[in-house]
Amino acid sequence: MIKMVPLNTPHTIRLPVEVIVGKNVIEYIGKIIAKHLEGDEVTVLTGPNIRPLYSNTVTASLMDYGYKPHVDTVYSPKISEVERLLTQTPFSTSAVIGLGGGKVLDVGKVLAYKLKKPFVSVPTSASHDGIASPQASLEGLNGSHSIRVDTPFIVIADSHIIASAPKQLTLGGIGDVLAKFSSVLDSRLAQSLGEYIGDYSISLAEMSAKLVFNNLAQIISLSDNGIRTLLEALISNGIAMAIAGSSRPCSGSEHLFGHALDLLTSKKILHGFTVLLGTKISLALHGEDWVEFSEKALEAGLPMNARQLGVPPVYVVRALTFANKIRPDRPTILGNGITLEKARKVIDEVKLV
Repeated sequence: MIKMVPLNTPHTIRLPVEVIVGKNVIEYIGKIIAKHLEGDEVTVLTGPNIRPLYSNTVTASLMDYGYKPHVDTVYSPKISEVERLLTQTPFSTSAVIGLGGGKVLDVGKVLAYKLKKPFVSVPTSASHDGIASPQASLEGLNGSHSIRVDTPFIVIADSHIIASAPKQLTLGGIGDVLAKFSSVLDSRLAQSLGEYIGDYSISLAEMSAKLVFNNLAQIISLSDNGIRTLLEALISNGIAMAIAGSSRPCSGSEHLFGHALDLLTSKKILHGFTVLLGTKISLALHGEDWVEFSEKALEAGLPMNARQLGVPPVYVVRALTFANKIRPDRPTILGNGITLEKARKVIDEVKLV
């Protein structure tokens, strides 16, 4: 069923008050936050691998501006981890700072939302578009899709740190942005069926995909300009979701396929890689040119078939046959489902296995 939104319904758009992208900007986190937030105690969440690398820099900068940082480690991307942190976070904390990759940011966003505190996003990799989005995806939620939270209050993206992250994470971020070629097609399809999705949010998602696609060589070189381009695209995706009021412009059939594949395999695969495979399928189903898309992505070092990800062909076929059931309320090119015969045909056509 399509969710109809009356045009006279109030639509609130919450955007970050400040977005900082550049080299070594993490060193100024105290100064940046002090411009916008009063209070003395702040909670810093980070991962076990990131904590010894950057937490001292962050806490030192915070203390220079009178803050008392409480640092805690996120061990798992689960809703139960949020519940654990709720019992340990000081009641007087004035903000939650997420210092880490996608899962740390998602846990931090949900924690801040439950505490009704502002969230400061400090990504240490550019692996997906959660950097600035009002969405969070954790294990243990209702289903495998994301939930709505508050848009990060401040985003501080240190391009030097992100360029130092494992290259696979950066490739994952590229994949997540390129997946918008699919999600914008599904968004326009949904519009034609009567669903309201703001044109500007769709255009913003599409623009970010084109920007990354046209600058792949620069991005994979990990040059400062390349990393900035990817970061700006990922942040733009988050802004598009904030404007739309949902993940709609950035999440279509390719994400449904990616989530379905995640449910079938125990193998941990980067989100950007599974949705990239889903994008090939979506482009073919929409009658778009998937060949040039696939060839250029492959040249950039992105995995464009299941074999490269170590996923058995049977899982790929099964994922496509029930992907539409992941979000039955969200119309996409998958319609009411893809038959087994059609799934095999399109997967063979796009050389996915």
